[in-house]
Amino acid sequence: MPAPLTDFKVRLGVAERADIVVDFARFPLGTELYLVNRLEQPDNRGPTKVQMPGTRVLKFKVDRNPPAPDVSRVPSQLRPLRPINAAEVAAAPQRRWVFERKNGMWAVNGQFFDVFSSRAEMRKGSAEVWELVNPDDGWSHPIHIHFEEGLILSKTRDGSPIAVPPHERGRKDVYVLGPAESLKVLLRFRDFTGKYPMHCHNLVHEDHAMMIRWDIVS
Repeated sequence: MPAPLTDFKVRLGVAERADIVVDFARFPLGTELYLVNRLEQPDNRGPTKVQMPGTRVLKFKVDRNPPAPDVSRVPSQLRPLRPINAAEVAAAPQRRWVFERKNGMWAVNGQFFDVFSSRAEMRKGSAEVWELVNPDDGWSHPIHIHFEEGLILSKTRDGSPIAVPPHERGRKDVYVLGPAESLKVLLRFRDFTGKYPMHCHNLVHEDHAMMIRWDIVS
């Protein structure tokens, strides 16, 4: 992100990450606090509702003062994003990946994962636009593209454009596809060649077998 988000609620998908700074100075010594998961997901279809008070995940106990005052601050400016070049986007090849259910299992473009088969090859130093599509209105898919972080260009739900939330406007490698959602991502394939996966982070989905292998070649 080019700048921090303050006092902002972030909903995270399975294995999606966020860097969060917590200031404990306002809590008296002896206070016990808990990080909780409030987003209920009873099965592999996806989150259903926000629960109260939530499932406890991690406990914090404020039990001492720092040896010296902590004067650290989150800077108002972080790392700037490389600008999106309209000409680069227009010239970039496009690929469409549909995450769907097939024969009681989970597929990408109608195919199950085969570790020995590359589903896409791109040249090192090139750029592409990938469209990630969830055609089902009852499932969610947090999609993890390994190796390269991308930028979300656009997002739709039921075919209509929707705004990209502020916390999804930075560089990302996990993209949460809600029911009937699709999004377009700009990816630049830099630095290394090799074989990399893309898969759904719902464990049941990736195990049965919503995953592909894609290769960067020289």
